[in-house]
Amino acid sequence: MPEVEVPKRHVSFKERFIWTGFALLIFLVMAQVPLYGLGGQEVQSIFGYYRYVFASHAGTLMELGIGPIVTAGIIMQLLVGSKIIGLKLTKPEDRALFTGVQKLLAVIVGVFMASMYAFGMYPQQFGAILTIRDSIFITAELAIGVIAVLYLDELVSKYGFGSGISLFIVAGVSAAIFVQAFSPLEPLGAVPNLARTIVTGGGLYDAFFRVGAPNMWGVFATFIVFLIAIYAESMRVEIPLAYGRFGGIRGRYPIRFLYASVIPVILAGVLFMNVRLFAGIMYNRGYTFLGTFDERGNPAGGIVYYLDAPNGLNQVADDPLRAVTYLVALVVLCMGFAWLWINMTNMGPRNVAEQLDRSGMLIPGFRRDIRVMEHVLARYITVVTLLGGAFIGALAAMADFFGALGSGTGILLTVGIIYGLYEEIARERVSEMFPAVRRFFGG
Repeated sequence: MPEVEVPKRHVSFKERFIWTGFALLIFLVMAQVPLYGLGGQEVQSIFGYYRYVFASHAGTLMELGIGPIVTAGIIMQLLVGSKIIGLKLTKPEDRALFTGVQKLLAVIVGVFMASMYAFGMYPQQFGAILTIRDSIFITAELAIGVIAVLYLDELVSKYGFGSGISLFIVAGVSAAIFVQAFSPLEPLGAVPNLARTIVTGGGLYDAFFRVGAPNMWGVFATFIVFLIAIYAESMRVEIPLAYGRFGGIRGRYPIRFLYASVIPVILAGVLFMNVRLFAGIMYNRGYTFLGTFDERGNPAGGIVYYLDAPNGLNQVADDPLRAVTYLVALVVLCMGFAWLWINMTNMGPRNVAEQLDRSGMLIPGFRRDIRVMEHVLARYITVVTLLGGAFIGALAAMADFFGALGSGTGILLTVGIIYGLYEEIARERVSEMFPAVRRFFGG
């Protein structure tokens, strides 16, 4: 597939900001363009709060959001990591092939999901309003939207900051938090509702615990989750190292507490999202083996109901079994995905031991042997990976239980992405101020 050309010169800090802003603007415009063929009908999203995480905007060109691209990326990473596809991503030609196949797979997944919407979900929502011609046209529109996001992501990756996928996630979650907190329209956001309650002399209980709309308890929960996530991002375990040939030279190998970052919660989200999508389409066709939905598209029973997070303390109190099931499922999946991810992406103890050995480093007090180093590293990396995965899953679930705005998963992704962007922007600023630093790192 065609690709965005790699810049042949250094892209300045200002230019990166411009290209990043341009890509975000195009995405936001496309998220407001309604699908032709729906006849202006209001579309109910079956993704629930996952629409924030996957930048999905119901009834628009961005209906699928980044879902197909993330799904394709995960599939390719797993295929390469498990050696089913024999590619070495350190080789430029293999890396180019990997990128091309991943883009093609994203388009295929996008067309498949678009057809499921156009021929499965939309006709069930609107009945006889949609014709076969409308469904084909909608499939094409959604596929074009996926391709557009694909190239916007590539544009940001090469000419902007971070990646387009990360940018769109942050934009979607941030917009959701802002609207839920400050919306002046009914139902009022949490802060305007608090102001109205104070002015009218109403009880503060409604402002903090109202049901079915954002409340101040959710605002405080959001703030607390942000602080916890930021602190967790900075936590790390440091393993002492020494240079083999010069024992006096010491160093440390940092292992972040969130060693797999927020990847586990993304993978769990993709799994839940696809189960929900498939269950919704099956339910519309009369099959309820995965669950049932109410008239607003929310899970009402079955497996999909128990894999959907209760949003707010009132829903937790109404069905504690659902809350416990979701919490356990998310924590177990995040632990499993964290372990799987580090072993599939050359972050496992064996890979790290080989990297340190090639660098001439060893762990003081142990003989220089890859097997010994791997054994020592495994005691740290395995435990930290599993604990970090469990922590990120539990924090995401608890944020939803306490009604955090933008969803717990969305907040964690936003914090992780912004943390990474901050580090990248800081490096770019240093390289702008000191060109010698950029030349040293090959920029």
